[in-house]
Amino acid sequence: MGVFLDVSGLGIHPIKEVLSVDFKNKIKVIKVEEEEYKTKAVIIATGTQPKKLNIPGEDKFRGRGVAYCATCDGPLFKDKYIVVIGAGNSGVQEGLYLLRFVKSATVVEFLPHMTAEKILQERTLKELKMKFYLNHMVASINGENKVESVTIKSRATGEEKKIEAQGVFIYVGLNPMTGFLKGQIELDKSGYVLAGEDTKTSVPGVFAAGDVRQKILRQITTAIGDGATAAFVVERYVEEFTAD
Repeated sequence: MGVFLDVSGLGIHPIKEVLSVDFKNKIKVIKVEEEEYKTKAVIIATGTQPKKLNIPGEDKFRGRGVAYCATCDGPLFKDKYIVVIGAGNSGVQEGLYLLRFVKSATVVEFLPHMTAEKILQERTLKELKMKFYLNHMVASINGENKVESVTIKSRATGEEKKIEAQGVFIYVGLNPMTGFLKGQIELDKSGYVLAGEDTKTSVPGVFAAGDVRQKILRQITTAIGDGATAAFVVERYVEEFTAD
């Protein structure tokens, strides 16, 4: 998946795929398919992509049982059996949310212990509809035209087990969409943009908003707040802009 530039406000085309950027000078250059745009300021809001397991069945059943967002797709699995992959904060929180709809949720964790916060772990242990397989890896997602089961493998014994499931929710981390920014602005070791609460990055005239920014909490509400802040700060920056 590429990174896209929204130029709808310019009355040109709604979306262009970004090929490269040059933030070294005061006028920023964004190269897209067969064109380039020059601008005084840029807001980076490219977000993140869920990390993939890269196992058999994951791509085949994406949108047909494989999902990455419980709040988006949870209601589609009413009275179904589902598997949640990952027992960190995201996996456990989303698993608890899914219990509103599903018959049961089986959580599979690669490590021999959950990594979610203690209060979340305590909540899950009280849920009769939640099962756990720790120190297990997912070998494959199985089915014909839709998800029918998941094969897991014990990391301790190598024993495999097939679990009935009509849905699989994957929470093994996120990848920020910042590959095109390397060498242009400061990123942390995970690739997130280093920007303050004012959305300013290490390069004057370049701002970052939403999940792509290094932050504690990544939710729609915080992204909206970032967007509002970035728009305000950029307006002031452009008003004060003077070219060399």
